[in-house]
Amino acid sequence: MINTQEFNQLNRVLEQHTGIRLASSKKDIMASRMSRRLRATKLKSFGRYYQYIISDEGRNELSIFIDKMTTHETYFFREIAQFEFLYDYLKNNKPKRFPIKVWSAASSTGEEAYSLAMLIDDLFYNQPWHIYGTDISRTAVNMAQDACYAISTAQKIPSKYRKSYCLKGHGDNEGAFTLINKIKHNCTFTIDNLLELKTVDYSFDIIFLRNVLIYFDENKQQKILDNIVKRLNYSGLLFLGHSETLKKKRNDLKLLQPCIYKKVAT
Repeated sequence: MINTQEFNQLNRVLEQHTGIRLASSKKDIMASRMSRRLRATKLKSFGRYYQYIISDEGRNELSIFIDKMTTHETYFFREIAQFEFLYDYLKNNKPKRFPIKVWSAASSTGEEAYSLAMLIDDLFYNQPWHIYGTDISRTAVNMAQDACYAISTAQKIPSKYRKSYCLKGHGDNEGAFTLINKIKHNCTFTIDNLLELKTVDYSFDIIFLRNVLIYFDENKQQKILDNIVKRLNYSGLLFLGHSETLKKKRNDLKLLQPCIYKKVAT
């Protein structure tokens, strides 16, 4: 169990390094995610764990703590209705310029970015395109770059994409699958913080910013949105998570469907 003081201490560390501050209702989630690390470090309380990760000796463990608290559940073609909307929209509104540039702004372990890659390549097979993924977790970015997933996770991928883009592993990779080289080579993943964005100096036609804003307070949400929208081309699309809405109306974003916006001139 984690008490309120320990939760607040660890929460401050998380906010200091990521900008994320968890609501008090997330106390059990923190305890669940970090209990294994408590055992691994042989520390007897979350209070002692806090003291350890803020010490020079605990720098490596601090990175692990951040990874554990910022890597969220994801899977291929999550919230499939948004991918269906994007497919139909692009089919009926063919881009006027190529390459198409797409940004998975909180790409986690890569499933969202690779889902977008399969969809875009299916639509524009003979045209250039590129998917960029960013995440604050080094572990997540490394996993995305490796592009090796449990075969059971392929069930979420539409069958036509499984046949065209997925390769079963053999030998040491038995029980896993990866993506064909064309998909992997057109996806780039980097470590970045959405509040700072030191690596992203491109503009994009499509940005997925899903299930991210809910982890930040309102001021940080606005800063992230400013950073994101600044990098979205006019007439470009912004996708938020199904439980997310813009708390303040923006004149530069037009609502197309719940959680889906188009950038417009102001």
